[in-house]
Amino acid sequence: MQTAYSHALDALSRRARSTVELQRWLKEREHDPAEIELAIERLTASGLLDDARYAMSFARSRLLDRKLSKRRVLGELSRRGVARGVAAEAVNAVMEEEGIDEEAGVALVAARKYRSLAKLDPQTAYRRLVGFLARRGYDGDVVRRAVSRLIKA
Repeated sequence: MQTAYSHALDALSRRARSTVELQRWLKEREHDPAEIELAIERLTASGLLDDARYAMSFARSRLLDRKLSKRRVLGELSRRGVARGVAAEAVNAVMEEEGIDEEAGVALVAARKYRSLAKLDPQTAYRRLVGFLARRGYDGDVVRRAVSRLIKA
């Protein structure tokens, strides 16, 4: 049977995880809580487990690749056990570094999605587009403005 530390190393070699995610993962594999805590401390001390670095990487991929909203990314990081302050700092840093403007981002995502909805009547296209953007976590007012501008154009 593997130790919690070696099991954690295997898990981290496959993909990055937050501290809480790794703790949950090890607990599911029925490792002793004291052994889990020692493994977490050792990984953190060696720099292999770093929630701030994980949050930056996660935020960058979700904001740039998946075009998710700031609110949605913060929610996903929270569900993964990253502290609210660490998550907010990471998301804000990525948005600043990459020059991400949420209004422009929602307009871009809306325009891409609208191409597949253009054959529908305007009311149906509006409804589907607003729903699509809302599920990505964008603010309702921002979504409605962007979609109204797009469909009127």
